[in-house]
Amino acid sequence: MRRSISCLAIVLIFFSQIFITGFAQNNTGDVDGIVSRMSMDEKISQMIIPAVRTWNGQNMTDLNAVPELKEILRRHQYGGIILFGTNITGTEQVTRLVNNLQDNNMQIDNVSSHIPYLTAVDEEGGKVIRLNTGTRMTGNMAIGATANAAQNAQDTGLIIGKELSAVGFNADFAPNIDVNNNPANPVIGTRSFSDDPGLVAKLGVSYAKGLSNSNVIATYKHYPGHGDTGIDSHIGTPSVAKTYDELMKTELVPFKNAINSGADMIMTAHITYPKIDEEVVLGDGKTKGFFPATMSKKMVTGILRGDLGFNGVVVTDSLEMEAIRKAKLVPGAENSTEYRVNIAVQVINAGVDMLLIPTDLNGSSVAKFYDDYIAGIAAKVESGEISQKRIDESVKRILKLKAKHGIFNMTGNKADFGNVEERVANSKKVVGCAAHHEKEKKIARDAVTVVKNDSDLLPISRNAGKVKLLENAEKDAVDSSAEVVIGFSFASGNGDLDKNNTQRAALKKAIEQTHKNGGKFVLVSTNLPYDAAFYQDADAIVLAYLGYGSAIDPTGEKATNTSSANANIVAAIDTIYGDNKPTGRLPVNVPKVTQQADGSLKYGAEYLYKRGFGLTYK
Repeated sequence: MRRSISCLAIVLIFFSQIFITGFAQNNTGDVDGIVSRMSMDEKISQMIIPAVRTWNGQNMTDLNAVPELKEILRRHQYGGIILFGTNITGTEQVTRLVNNLQDNNMQIDNVSSHIPYLTAVDEEGGKVIRLNTGTRMTGNMAIGATANAAQNAQDTGLIIGKELSAVGFNADFAPNIDVNNNPANPVIGTRSFSDDPGLVAKLGVSYAKGLSNSNVIATYKHYPGHGDTGIDSHIGTPSVAKTYDELMKTELVPFKNAINSGADMIMTAHITYPKIDEEVVLGDGKTKGFFPATMSKKMVTGILRGDLGFNGVVVTDSLEMEAIRKAKLVPGAENSTEYRVNIAVQVINAGVDMLLIPTDLNGSSVAKFYDDYIAGIAAKVESGEISQKRIDESVKRILKLKAKHGIFNMTGNKADFGNVEERVANSKKVVGCAAHHEKEKKIARDAVTVVKNDSDLLPISRNAGKVKLLENAEKDAVDSSAEVVIGFSFASGNGDLDKNNTQRAALKKAIEQTHKNGGKFVLVSTNLPYDAAFYQDADAIVLAYLGYGSAIDPTGEKATNTSSANANIVAAIDTIYGDNKPTGRLPVNVPKVTQQADGSLKYGAEYLYKRGFGLTYK
């Protein structure tokens, strides 16, 4: 408890110091006047968030080591910048990098106002993390499995927010409020809290409250919902064949609740909705089809802003994803400036405010692209394809958001980001601190769900005979003398329905061999819980809800100040041995798997285990 208070105190003291410097002044000021003085280049630049993952083939981790990039970033006053894992090697390093990026932005000459960046990152916890020295946390589906899920969601947002804020991030592209109602979903899975829209709605707002209490802007994603898709929009264009009424009963429930709870920012998805949206002529001038929600005026202005009443900032998912980049949605050759500008026209006219990663800013040739891209969008405003009013609406929303959260004080003067050495010292105390890891472990233990326990096999007595840990069923042999074999399954979306799934074949063989030897088999589902349906011949099945980082020893040299270790797997093993009494309950329905006439596998309409199910020990 003392550690927890100490950790919180450090953050509160630091926030108060920032406030005194004037950086966190919440002065709403005269937004209209500021926007009226901005050039078109300044306005359009405020609507763009580039990424700088690499520079000339090397990870970009030190802005001062790349003076050319510093100059290029000063050509336009971008609205924000997003960092990825390639930009982050440690706590001190990323603290200095974020500070240097903001400071470099303040050095831009000939602008009407100096406007700090939204410094953004995808830090969901669980599977999706960027801050590699922080606290991973359990992932959303594990939170959804806990009895005290709302508090755990808020605590997760609070911890992630504290660590992000400590190093200088002011916006998080989280929480994920997709309803994972498709077990074969290849991209969401454990990033979702549940397949119950009401539970997702509740936990999403709780998570966002934690971020907000840490002075980090929450971004609800992916509107209108990525949970019922069979294609990853990073590599293709998903389509959801649902009516508006169906969407209102499922995918839109969490977004409506987020908006009613004061959402500041929402991220769009690159998904088409042919039963809802209006047909358009695509890039070749003759093929008819549908724009992804990111480019759809009906989905953004009509439904999100009109029907759902959202007045905050709408940001796209990355525009370099293949669902946009390779879909030939508008005129222009793939990867050309013409194509990307024409995409921007549709996105802006749809009602979106911020364009995330039109392309990765990774070299001097791309710098020229951004010059042409901004000029190209400005030309579309000049020609009337985009209205001046539409641009001004977005810029006002962006500036109001920054003012509300103390990022921009509306004076137009250069922001004071405080003493970087003090920021570094503070971030080292906060990021990955012991109190955060203790909370992570507690949530992980609460999440462990036992769905099968034949003959009360669990918990295994420490006085039992030989126990074999089968770390990799495809490589490790079953020990003939083992009384209990513990094997691990990693399920990931629609790949689990593949008849040729080598992991499943190996595990099935291991279970069969264990039984032939007279032993018992415990199956640990390390990721998606749907794989419980494939291993019904196991004697016990334990769900952990997170498979990433499970190869790292949490008791090793880097156990402190690292997010790599997986607390969920440790909690599952503790549960198997009786050091943790299981209280987790399934946050999703686990359907039966059926075989089709052609031999292919499919998740059926009947459930093997229903949401809310979970066993405990006597």
